[in-house]
Amino acid sequence: MRRHLVLSSILTAALGTAVAVPPAAAADPPPTGWQGSVCGTRTAIPLTVARDVDDAGVVVGYDQRTRAASWDSRTGTYRWYGGIDGGLFSEISAVSGAGRVAGVAEVDGPTTNPPKAVRVEGPLPLRPVDRSLRTADQVHDVNDANVVVGTSEVLGGQGATEPFVWTDRRYVLPTPDASYRFVHARSVNEAGWVLGEGYHLDTQGVYHHRVLVWRPDRTVLELPPLPDDAMFVAEHIDEQGGVTGHRLSPDWENDALVTWSPTAGYTSVPSPGGDLQVISADDRGGAVGTIIDPTSGSALPFLYRPDTGFRRLATADGTLLRGVPYRMSEAGQVIIMTDQRPTLWTPTCAGA
Repeated sequence: MRRHLVLSSILTAALGTAVAVPPAAAADPPPTGWQGSVCGTRTAIPLTVARDVDDAGVVVGYDQRTRAASWDSRTGTYRWYGGIDGGLFSEISAVSGAGRVAGVAEVDGPTTNPPKAVRVEGPLPLRPVDRSLRTADQVHDVNDANVVVGTSEVLGGQGATEPFVWTDRRYVLPTPDASYRFVHARSVNEAGWVLGEGYHLDTQGVYHHRVLVWRPDRTVLELPPLPDDAMFVAEHIDEQGGVTGHRLSPDWENDALVTWSPTAGYTSVPSPGGDLQVISADDRGGAVGTIIDPTSGSALPFLYRPDTGFRRLATADGTLLRGVPYRMSEAGQVIIMTDQRPTLWTPTCAGA
């Protein structure tokens, strides 16, 4: 999402076929197991909840008044965005690499106050995508062109969802067929390709999780499934069409970090030990997430790079961190929740 590149035609060709792409043989496979630690500094974030960080170190979320806000980690500058209607809830949920912001703000309704997608299109205030009381929105990502993606829950719709992209207006993204349920849009790159997921109902009445990609013209493609009906939980689409996430097997064992690319197909890197979850990823093939320590049950935050493998996040003096990372930027900064407070981890070691 962070760098503006044009997707090559090979992405369209590879995704346009219904067959799985076999993984390419790697001359230097990613290292497996724990590969030590990576050090950095921690700075307390003066927001109640921090959702995302841009490439310049600006953190977004909401403050103690539950209003949309941002904080610049370089200058200490604090910005309050307010909301739409009175004192109702608002937050900035996502920020692009160059600082475009998007989020949600509640609108005043007769019986409910549904959150609606909002973005900044110039001077404040925040602009809502609409004021419909039919749906409640979640915003997951925004790119430098101010394209916003997210998911709407249809109120009273028994869990029905609508993945959407907001360009000149809000568009509901289509599914491969009418059997799909619980569809979400999660990530958008600078070329406007959108990553999402949903559940396909087969003829036997069984739901199967599938990863979906929408082209800029909003036509939809389905990635080939992983072997053994394992679930590929995809989190990020990069500028070359590569997808990063993690594998969940039916027996809840053999977790792995998984990437998919149009040229190499699937690549899996086994968890160094314990349940693995990728939470955020970048355009360099890096990822952050947690591995649950099988002994203590604690969440161990990790940084993964294809050349260095899995490393534990640590402080500048080498103390290993515990907690849950929320988001990483292309500059390598990571929002992590430790001791029930959001902090910003900034790498100081080489190779981070």
